[in-house]
Amino acid sequence: MARIDFKKANEKVTTLKEMDGLLIHIFADKENQEEAIRRALGALRDRHAAEKLREVSVEELRKSKAGIRVAALQEAGYHDLRALALAKDWELRTVDGIGEGQVAAIRGILKEFLARLTEHQTVRLFAEEGDAGLAQEENDALLRAIAAYRMGETVRADGAALREGFHGFVMDVTERAVALRPARWFFSLPRTKEATVQALSEIDDFFRDPVCDRVQHLIDRYDAAMRVDAAAAREDFRRSGADYYALIETLDGAREERPLVYDSIPQELAAAVDALPLDLSLFRGNLRAYQAFGAKYILHQGRALLGDEMGLGKTVQAIAAMAAVAAAAPGAHFLVVCPASVLVNWCREIRKFSGLTDHLLHGSGMFDAMARWQAEGGVAVTNYESMGKIAGSINDRMRLAMLVIDEAHYIKNPDAKRTKYIHLLEDESDRILLMTGTPLENRVEEMCALIDFLRPELAQQARELAYMSRVPEFREMLAPVYLRRLREQVLEELPPIEEIREWCAMTTADREAYGAEVRARNFTAVRRVSFLQKTLTASSKGLRLLELVENAAEENRKVVVYSFFLETVGKVATLLGERCAGVITGSTEPALRQREIDRFTEAPGGSVLVCQIQAGGTGLNIQTASIVIFCEPQVKPSLTNQAISRVYRMGQVRNVLVFHLLCEGTVDEAMVRRLADKQAEFDLYADESAMAAARAELIDRDWVRDFLEEENKKYLPMVVEQNT
Repeated sequence: MARIDFKKANEKVTTLKEMDGLLIHIFADKENQEEAIRRALGALRDRHAAEKLREVSVEELRKSKAGIRVAALQEAGYHDLRALALAKDWELRTVDGIGEGQVAAIRGILKEFLARLTEHQTVRLFAEEGDAGLAQEENDALLRAIAAYRMGETVRADGAALREGFHGFVMDVTERAVALRPARWFFSLPRTKEATVQALSEIDDFFRDPVCDRVQHLIDRYDAAMRVDAAAAREDFRRSGADYYALIETLDGAREERPLVYDSIPQELAAAVDALPLDLSLFRGNLRAYQAFGAKYILHQGRALLGDEMGLGKTVQAIAAMAAVAAAAPGAHFLVVCPASVLVNWCREIRKFSGLTDHLLHGSGMFDAMARWQAEGGVAVTNYESMGKIAGSINDRMRLAMLVIDEAHYIKNPDAKRTKYIHLLEDESDRILLMTGTPLENRVEEMCALIDFLRPELAQQARELAYMSRVPEFREMLAPVYLRRLREQVLEELPPIEEIREWCAMTTADREAYGAEVRARNFTAVRRVSFLQKTLTASSKGLRLLELVENAAEENRKVVVYSFFLETVGKVATLLGERCAGVITGSTEPALRQREIDRFTEAPGGSVLVCQIQAGGTGLNIQTASIVIFCEPQVKPSLTNQAISRVYRMGQVRNVLVFHLLCEGTVDEAMVRRLADKQAEFDLYADESAMAAARAELIDRDWVRDFLEEENKKYLPMVVEQNT
């Protein structure tokens, strides 16, 4: 039997147990992290409430029955309740007529005011150092607590599958490796010695196994998460502000439940909707309260038109509703019909936010995908143009748990073929959801055309009372079928910022032009995917850009479009036509730049400023815009951040939506992954100074060479096919 180095053996067992304990702690620590967020949240509210006392005059003390000498306090320089809160007891007792009893009464009143102010205090977080004012320390503490929790949740998700198996292994080998002291070894039976030797051999194998590295990597990542600093937390908040507020709302159970009654929903209906259970076992992520209400509304009403303002997460609400139905009916079939430009985006969102299977019914693989969908269930996603090919396979042949129509204003014309194909599925659908961010109140006939699909009797009433379309009673009449919320109604912490990846499905022209540049090994041209054609009439990114600009015009918003490439800037400006209110490039003189900004500032909603990012990303104040569109990922993330900061800055009164136009399966996707990898390396290993170097350049020559080699292999079959 092999000799045992008892010292080394015990060190390995100790290390193994420590790793097990640390991994267990990562999961057990979740509740502690949540409590840390609640404490930080309370501290921030207390700070805000304390500052609010400045706005309350000492005259309020006259309303108490304590007989406090308010005039004497004012003569002594105490004019607001904050000044009284900061004063020491002995200082107050020096005021004429203020004794210990009145000091106690003042403290009691201040305590009551603080409690009430804290209870109703809306939390607003700030991403820039200094913007939080006197509450900067509490603001940053809450940001750090949430950033640590988010990073911790990622570690827990990645380590969930490893956790139980590793713990079982540690318990097993440590229970068998009992003879690890010379005296114990000497007096042990042969089978005990054999078990110890075997266990030590398995421990040695583990330390050489990649699983050991995975466990240690999880531990290191969690340790890095717990040490996240304010700067990194602010940056994470800038990227994912909506997730921060959703998490606050989820964990903030101590506050009073706010009634989810909006000006368009009668209280009785709102109460019935809110009381509906919502099974989110198949949903991933955090829903804001208004989003949960929206999902319940969809389910409660059965046939609904969701008209939430752009950027409030209509897609997420639809997915949550489908997930709730699927939880009760495994294998249920759902169909989403949307514009071609957002097909890929819908599929990605379904995978991101739910456990449902997505099936893309588009292109050459449409019928194979449809067969899988019919057999397996899940969510089929198709575009309006494909409905003529698939409607017959559904009509009278299968049951849909929910039919979702995105950008529903596409079917406002009842005589259009796309509308007729969708109407074929009306009787096959247990639930129907129409979605549009376009405000419909000033387009009554268009609204009625959509509502007619859902509730014909309500559509008829709406037509008869069209003259009332601007009054609350009209909205209340439509409440059983139409739900629309504005940001100021549901997001009290405005203005937040949200970044959205718009994955565009390449057109044939996109693919051919991109493949040609891949074969030419022209990386600069490859980066201009979907903007390589002479005109953008067949550009997937160009078409989606036009849709986003049109939506912005409907909401009276202005847009800034950025591209690194001068040629793309010119093509976009041409595509936009009269919508383009100005162009700024690297060759634009400073004085002319300001004139362009002034012209854009005075332009109406729906106007667009097109900028070359090197020129328009710094030195400009464009807070008159509230939507930013990037035509491609940038090599330097700092360029993106600087460009966003031109819009998202002090003076911005609307929440900012940032759209990144991306094509799946191209350089865009590779660069997005590359950026994520760089960020992960920094999160784990880098200090602040190293971060700047790591993130200065997203790509390097070796990466470009390897990428083009792999991309060329992918597009080679297309060339062979064309030549045969």
